[in-house]
Amino acid sequence: MVVVRGFLATAGGRSVLSTRVLQPELMDDPGLDVWSHTHALRGLARINRLSLAGRVHWPALCRVASRLDRPVRVTDAASGSGDGAVALARLARKRGIGVELTLTDLSPRAVGLAGTRAERAGIRARTRVVDATAGPLPEGDLLICSLFAHHLTESQAVGLLANMRRACVGGLVSVNDLRRCRWGTVLARTVPRMVTRSPVVHTDAAISAGAAFTERELLDLCGQAGLEGAVVRRCFPARMTMTWSTP
Repeated sequence: MVVVRGFLATAGGRSVLSTRVLQPELMDDPGLDVWSHTHALRGLARINRLSLAGRVHWPALCRVASRLDRPVRVTDAASGSGDGAVALARLARKRGIGVELTLTDLSPRAVGLAGTRAERAGIRARTRVVDATAGPLPEGDLLICSLFAHHLTESQAVGLLANMRRACVGGLVSVNDLRRCRWGTVLARTVPRMVTRSPVVHTDAAISAGAAFTERELLDLCGQAGLEGAVVRRCFPARMTMTWSTP
């Protein structure tokens, strides 16, 4: 196994993408200064906006909304700066679907930024400082999580999925994340440098590409977390979305 700046390299001309490489990311360092953290979160939000990350949970939201005669309670696990969840809520508002949004993250700084983002967008949202891997998460009709699972060990990922399952009341769980593949490593090398000057994002994007799960690995984690019958689909760009409906 050869790891170069967080990317999966090749050994003897053979691809080693088959092996997941999990390394600490700069944004996960509690000692990261406020300016660098905030700059990185804004850079990630820009990338997510360009990749239409806010729309990835839209089909799940529509499925849940069709069953209810009230606003959909949406809980976002590990929401970061809240850009994806807020974009989803804004889209729902345009389409006449009521949403009660709860934004959660382990970082008080990220939660504060998420609350400010929601307020500026005119979206009413609750905020909670919660470790999504340890829980418990606030209950909801739709539990969503975006681009977080690849930060975790396998046992932490199982904890995240299990907590989302327990917090999901008669609805759906929708998890979007990077998919480990050759195209994903190419995008990680190029896109961040085109859209943000944050060195934290440049470094972490490379690390994330090698730490992502495959579709098979994510399904195995779902099974361990009790999400039997979960479905994983590929989505743009080099990502995947898992959905699971409560029995």
